Amino acid sequence: MAKLIRVWDGTTWQSVGNALPNALTIDGTQILTNKTISGSNNTISNIANASLINSSITINGSPVSLGGSITIATGPSQAVSSNITMLANRNYFVDTEAARTLTLPVSPSLGDQIQVFDASNLAATNNVTINSNGGKINGIIQNAAIDIDGAAISLIYTGSTYGWRIG
Repeated sequence: MAKLIRVWDGTTWQSVGNALPNALTIDGTQILTNKTISGSNNTISNIANASLINSSITINGSPVSLGGSITIATGPSQAVSSNITMLANRNYFVDTEAARTLTLPVSPSLGDQIQVFDASNLAATNNVTINSNGGKINGIIQNAAIDIDGAAISLIYTGSTYGWRIG
């Protein structure tokens, strides 16, 4: 499965391409899932949650230019058929045969991402509530709702001022 790579340009996340499994190299070293590699100005503990700062990145032999940092926006996928508290850097495929409440993590880190998908195409009838867990969504302490059949949203944590941004 291809991994989406995005770069934060100081204002928004910019997609820069996809990395195929085992095809991402950093400073000439190929990165494998859950392998730790240290080099100049970068340490990677888990490629699914990696942030790289001022590193040389090559994808399939082509260099990627970095203006700041790059985040590998991937993570495990999970089917959801009950109310849950979500974890950062995961994809959630929600069974909307009934209404669901998904609670955001209580202590997110800058750049954490969560994607939520209406897997049953019934969110207009059975809404998915995104519980803010006391934090902000788009700058306000509020919950969000997915109420469109087949909808998918991305949430990116931008810090305590604005909280989670929906994209």
